[in-house]
Amino acid sequence: MRRFVALLSLLLALSPGLSRAAVPPPIVETQTFAIDAFDLSPDGTKLLWLSYHGNDKQLFFRDLYGGPVTMLPPVPGASQPHWTGDNRHIVVMSDPTGSERDHLLSFDSADPKAAPVDLTPFPDKKILLVDVNNPDGSALVAVTLESEQDFSIYRVGPVGREPVLVEAPVSGTLAWMTDFKGRLFGRVRAQDDGHLRLEIKLPGQAKWHSFEMQGQVTRPGDGFLMSSEPLPDNTAWMLMRNQSDVATIQHVDLLSGTVLETWPGEIADAERVIFDADQRPLLVQSMPDFPLLRVYDPDLRRLLGTVPLPLHSFLKETAFDLSISKLLLLFITDAGEENLLFVDRKQGVAQVLFHQASALILAQQPKTVPVTIPARDGLTLHGYLSWPANVSPKSLPTILAVHGGPWARDQWGFDFNALSLSLQGYAVLRVNYRGSAGYGRAFEDAGRHEWGGRMQDDLTDAVCWAISQGVADPSRIAVVGGSYGGYAALEALERTPKLYVAGVDQDGPVDLPTMLAQLPPFSQKFRGLFDLYIAPDRATQWERSPLAHVERIERPVLAFQGDNDPRVQLSQTQSFEKAMKEAGKALQVSYFADEGHNLRHANNIPTYLLTMSNFLRDSFKTPNAPDDYKPYCGQ
Repeated sequence: MRRFVALLSLLLALSPGLSRAAVPPPIVETQTFAIDAFDLSPDGTKLLWLSYHGNDKQLFFRDLYGGPVTMLPPVPGASQPHWTGDNRHIVVMSDPTGSERDHLLSFDSADPKAAPVDLTPFPDKKILLVDVNNPDGSALVAVTLESEQDFSIYRVGPVGREPVLVEAPVSGTLAWMTDFKGRLFGRVRAQDDGHLRLEIKLPGQAKWHSFEMQGQVTRPGDGFLMSSEPLPDNTAWMLMRNQSDVATIQHVDLLSGTVLETWPGEIADAERVIFDADQRPLLVQSMPDFPLLRVYDPDLRRLLGTVPLPLHSFLKETAFDLSISKLLLLFITDAGEENLLFVDRKQGVAQVLFHQASALILAQQPKTVPVTIPARDGLTLHGYLSWPANVSPKSLPTILAVHGGPWARDQWGFDFNALSLSLQGYAVLRVNYRGSAGYGRAFEDAGRHEWGGRMQDDLTDAVCWAISQGVADPSRIAVVGGSYGGYAALEALERTPKLYVAGVDQDGPVDLPTMLAQLPPFSQKFRGLFDLYIAPDRATQWERSPLAHVERIERPVLAFQGDNDPRVQLSQTQSFEKAMKEAGKALQVSYFADEGHNLRHANNIPTYLLTMSNFLRDSFKTPNAPDDYKPYCGQ
């Protein structure tokens, strides 16, 4: 094959009537699979990617148009790999234990065998990576110093430079905005009354000025904002809600806050945007049910049309050079097929740079479809239903899989749990209960103080819907979830004990008052998010805590817990384990000594999947009575 490619290249080079644009060779490392993150250097000449290699994630880089692939020394718990603005240094965040006390590490691509240098200015503090675009190769990081709730901005690196304070802590800051030169020009702040303000300091201005954004810090989607660079007329294009119910593209006067233009929205928030070199939106993706990608440049739209992608591919990640002429676009399907596209807009080139086929042949791939479900009070819920290949979705053993957050959402795309459970013969129902992100301000507000209330009712209604549609065998239904989803799984076993044959909880809180008291200090600035969903009085919080009612549980429970979880601490699961034992209830617990709030180490995933698979298989051997569901479904 290589000989054929070389011969074809020689023929093209020798043919006077033929010419072609430079095309990068594909990423074909035989042990590399499932690219997790990637970046393109600012000058568009170098690739960087983080992918599974063997049993762990590894960093690689190479010149865009060929040459050897270099593997960097291992970084435990690696995430957010980036080229810096000097096109030479590589930075990556590292969290080996899941404790969320990341370090910022730096590699020199000119000396790739050297160990990374730790740029973390204060190693015992919480840091966030803010920007990597400064041409001198430095990075901006946010660091908690005087208070665990407020961040100072420091400029760090490259190697040998002392950290420089860029901005002292500004109370209530939730996010920062930077330009392509690595300069801070904006920030989103929460006021004491919970309202949001957008603060701007344009180049050449000495002082910050601000204007109020419509929205509340307690709504997860209200504070989300993506911005272009400031235009010469002191305006910018932004992706935000502001005056709209859902996040849309808006053209904003940065001096007055006046919205000059608002693009029409969907039923769901727009969630991804690339701004062009003229700062106007180039492409926008939303997720009303299937992914909806709108491409506003006709030439780019034509180029993308030359690359055949599987139907309903989801744009998961993007990267681009500073001129926005070279793009990397990672598309993924619900079956796990990945296609990393390289697009050179100047040369008119679009090609697949990396392809990871699904591990399943087409005949084995589970079927997934979007669904809409009516809640008991008339609210429309959106979700996804998956079922095994080559079977009719009728009277199947069914898993209700509950997403975490609750300020998150289920969406189209690859879901490892849903896929693995479908392959084992289960139908899998994922529902965006009220309060979930992604469907606008009113939908989030419907979850106000409904943690353990109507949010839980929505899950019951979803199961009843699946039964009424003939999809779910009413005697064989289980519930699984992580974080809030783990909490909801336990609540489901207590509130509707005869609806499920079993429940699986991963890192779910069981004692709401204690969880709120134990929130890590850096999370206190987001306490308003919890206050949106959780009832304000301690009595209701305790009443809606699984630990308060373990005696109601009738079916077996499997729990997973990371020992280093700073959000839902180890003591939560230990308290639940003790209470279940004293009540004589069936509980199996798996602890992970090297994990935090989510599983991040590849070697733990097989243990997690096998343990859950065996537990569910055994639990489904003892179904409920055929009519046990009827009291919960209004029958």
